[in-house]
Amino acid sequence: MTRTNISTGGKTEEAYGYSRAVRIGNVIKVAGTCAVEDGKPYAPGDAAEQTRKIFAIISSALETAGATLGDIVINRIFLTNIEDSDAVGKVHGEIFGEVRPACTMLGTSALILPEFLVEIECEAIVSEEFHANPGTTH
Repeated sequence: MTRTNISTGGKTEEAYGYSRAVRIGNVIKVAGTCAVEDGKPYAPGDAAEQTRKIFAIISSALETAGATLGDIVINRIFLTNIEDSDAVGKVHGEIFGEVRPACTMLGTSALILPEFLVEIECEAIVSEEFHANPGTTH
């Protein structure tokens, strides 16, 4: 099977040796993703807005991999403040509506930067054949 690594060009991807997403066959795994814009934490203090931004980043990576948010079968959401679970859960509901992937939400003591309140990783499964977009690696 062909392996396709998808990068969003983030500084830590190269420095830490990982890909934003990896597709092998019809399975796509997306790395834990935080809300970043222009290399800086996005919407510090606002877990709901961070969640929206994270799913925008994930959506872009999935598109590069030949998938959409609708192909996600599970999300894992990590929160530094479990009291943000309702706000984050409501955004998840807005985005996924009828798709309703499996979802786990966990509290954690910290993420890589203190401004990050939310980190999300996910898995998607697609049925169609995939042809890598330019800029991806195999």
